[in-house]
Amino acid sequence: MSLLDHFDFFHPDVINNPYPYFAELREKAPLFWMKSLQVHVLSRYEDVAYVLKNPALFSSVDIRVAGKRREERSAISEFSSVSNLISSDPPIHTRLRGMVSRAFVPKRISELEPRVRELSRGLVAEMAAQDEFDFMDGLASPLPVTIIAEMLGIEVARRRDFKRWSDSLISSTSESLRTGKASDEAVRSGQEMSAYMTEIAEKRRREPKGDLISLLVRGGEGAEPLTPQEVNSFAILLLIAGNETTTNLLGNALLALVRHPEQYEALRRDPSLQACAAVAEETLRYDSPVLGLMRRTTQEVELAGGKLPADSTVMVLMASANHDPRKFPHPERFDLQRDTTGLLSFGHGIHFCLGAPLSRLEAPVALQELMARAPRLGFASRQPERVDYGGSFFLRGPRSLWLRKS
Repeated sequence: MSLLDHFDFFHPDVINNPYPYFAELREKAPLFWMKSLQVHVLSRYEDVAYVLKNPALFSSVDIRVAGKRREERSAISEFSSVSNLISSDPPIHTRLRGMVSRAFVPKRISELEPRVRELSRGLVAEMAAQDEFDFMDGLASPLPVTIIAEMLGIEVARRRDFKRWSDSLISSTSESLRTGKASDEAVRSGQEMSAYMTEIAEKRRREPKGDLISLLVRGGEGAEPLTPQEVNSFAILLLIAGNETTTNLLGNALLALVRHPEQYEALRRDPSLQACAAVAEETLRYDSPVLGLMRRTTQEVELAGGKLPADSTVMVLMASANHDPRKFPHPERFDLQRDTTGLLSFGHGIHFCLGAPLSRLEAPVALQELMARAPRLGFASRQPERVDYGGSFFLRGPRSLWLRKS
């Protein structure tokens, strides 16, 4: 019996390990119609890359899933009432990205390394002082949320609220696809987060500082200020994306290292920043923090697996593309010597993840500091054999990861 006979993105077995299902999709159904969500699923590298490279054919606007538009599924009114980086096409996308991209240019990101290292070192020291610890709570979660909060200019002391809001809103994405609406808890989280961001934005309008929210509310360099709704949507998006991507990357990296002791030993022999960067890149390919995203066809498009009708929703599986043996030989092997050129974990083209340079700075620095203080880690006795990945299909990373020093 084929794994695809009862394939469901939200089935616990698929969430636990989607890669065997992706392999069958690539070989047996590269253009797979998922009736429950009313989307066409693309899984091969060539097709996924083609979609990402052609935004004129595959729009980010007015996407329907299970027949519902974004405003019918969202727990945050700002996400549905205004355009943001994820849900816009040029020229709106060009304007929005231009506003915030100045904060993510390579020079400004590289200037954050001392702060990332200082914070990583302190978190690792506190965590490694215990015999057993939750890696996600000790390092993977607080590091990226602290950095993005400092960049935005919001209170780092509220980071547990940010994490709670973020987890609730992310889990609601999958829930809303199954049930057709966001949960009451997600709506409350959205309202709390929106109210908080609105308050901060108003403070920056009155008293600007050198942070990202001040940049958004003031404009400058020929750019008009964003509207209050756009600022709110932008800040929420950056906080969630800046938090979850690196958190999941670090969690997936540690899982892969502990499960592949020969690769872990190679890192112990060479814990340089370059080697830690190789761990991050192979983890992005091997177990991507973001599994897929949605697009809408603007006209009929023919791909290798068949034709896509105009005005249809397409789900592109970057995580499956990263496991396509046509692009990456022996894809199920976690190999720190692999050439990962062309991986699609951060997307491609005009929608390439704005925070990718930040994630690629944070993860290697954090791993290097971890190797310096706790080079030998294994699963703690309280860590279940089956990892809890939460309820989200689109984002993948352990909710907790209990480790011990060995």
